Parts: sequence; structure tokens; C-alpha cells
Amino acid sequence: MRHYLAPPAEGAATDDALLEGLLQLAVEGHTDETQFQQIGEEVFTRLLDTYGVDSGTPRTR
Repeated sequence: MRHYLAPPAEGAATDDALLEGLLQLAVEGHTDETQFQQIGEEVFTRLLDTYGVDSGTPRTR
């Protein structure tokens, strides 16, 4: 059995490593596991921190 990155404490894992772990779990069909959910939540949190919440209004260039 493979071991994947757990969500890091204080941003220790790189974004690339988190996405790789999430992808590997998805490819192997382990999307119902707690680890998949934890990594997914960390990725989602980092996306919100980076890009913020979309207000639904289109952006103008």
C-alpha cells in the first residue's frame, strides 16, 4: 500500500506535492478515503487564500 502526503501543518508541503497526492489517490480510486478528503480540503483552502472568493460578477480586462 502506498502512503500519500497528509495535509501539512503550517504549509509544510508544496502545492505540487499536494496536487500529486490528490491525483494519485483519484487515479487509484481512493476518493472515499479520509486522506483524499483532507488533501482536497487543504488544496481548496490554498486556492481560496490565493484567488479569493468569486463574487459571480464577470471581470473586465
